[in-house]
Amino acid sequence: MRKQAILALGLVLGSMSLMGCVPVAIGAGGAIAADTIAEDRGNDLF
Repeated sequence: MRKQAILALGLVLGSMSLMGCVPVAIGAGGAIAADTIAEDRGNDLF
């Protein structure tokens, strides 16, 4: 029983950490896309 509780806790904490990383990855992808577009137009965003 204790092993199952530890496994369940690990799954919950792991999924919470992954959910936190997804918006960061999407935001970074958006920043890269915005920088690429700005460089194509002749501006340097970063």
